[in-house]
Amino acid sequence: MKRFVFVATVFLLVSIWGCNTYNFTTNILVPADITLPSHIDKVGIMNRSLPEKSELFHNILEGFLSGESVVADREGSLHAIQSTVYNLNNGPRFKATSLEGEDYRGTGTKKFPIPLDWSIVSALCQKYNVDAIACLETFDSDVMLVPGSRQKTRRKDGVEEKYTEYFCDLKIRVNAGWRVYDNVKKEMIDEKVFYDEKAWTGIGISPDDAFRKLPNKRSAINDAASFAGQMFAFRISPKWMSASRYVYTKPKKEELFKKGKDLAVAQKWKEAAEIWSELAKREDKKIAGRACHNMAVASEMEGNLPAAISWAEKAFTDKGLKKSRYYVNILHTRQMEQKKLNEQMEGK
Repeated sequence: MKRFVFVATVFLLVSIWGCNTYNFTTNILVPADITLPSHIDKVGIMNRSLPEKSELFHNILEGFLSGESVVADREGSLHAIQSTVYNLNNGPRFKATSLEGEDYRGTGTKKFPIPLDWSIVSALCQKYNVDAIACLETFDSDVMLVPGSRQKTRRKDGVEEKYTEYFCDLKIRVNAGWRVYDNVKKEMIDEKVFYDEKAWTGIGISPDDAFRKLPNKRSAINDAASFAGQMFAFRISPKWMSASRYVYTKPKKEELFKKGKDLAVAQKWKEAAEIWSELAKREDKKIAGRACHNMAVASEMEGNLPAAISWAEKAFTDKGLKKSRYYVNILHTRQMEQKKLNEQMEGK
């Protein structure tokens, strides 16, 4: 089985030099929440959250009475689809295709519709040359506006005076329900609802002024929908996440630490490790401990997690470098995730 490289080879440019350390940010691949079968490489993303045409009037009426917009939900569901396709295609696992021209309807509410018939799934997979269909089966937004006022005091010309402050709270909750249909095995392999809540407060000199300072409701729904789509993509596909690391650059009496740091900045980890491995042999526990920590970081950047754990544990247990204990825990977590990630990236 091909082993996947878990650390990005390109570092972010934002780096910070501390008093004793060189801090940097790198990208690390973490596994998806669930593991889809290895025979699924191409996924069609379809919007099935819109109501049946026979239910459209009922949904519009319900939205009018509740203050919610069917049009806003339709627009939000499209943002959820676009976000899912974008995030899957920017991940290392799947190629995603938006099935924009298809018009399969659901309930238009939070309730899941009956699953798609497998004849439909098979026809769609053949038409778009995909292995599975990921369906946005439900999409619904709840909008709550809560106006109010409160008494405040302020100092004006040396005198305290009371005044009324008006506020308006806007709360939006988006519900996005997904299903994944495996066309090869004819199995529904996932059903999951994602929620995103956002809240804003507008403050003004009058109720209207406070309301005007709130964001546009449709824009807020779209943002929440995009986030829900991103969360679904991250549920089924491994994703790159930024992680902070540091290497020691001092004590000053050891010029080799500075040389090692310069090599680390240039991402020449093997050359830096040659320097730090010699420093790790010193009798001075402070110097040796810091060098062991640096060796752990170099090993992780080279994709060798067992060696990274060994060096980090040596820094903590043998050399008494207490700060390395947290790094040991991070590396153990990464090692556990690696097994799951290997399974998800098998053959990729």
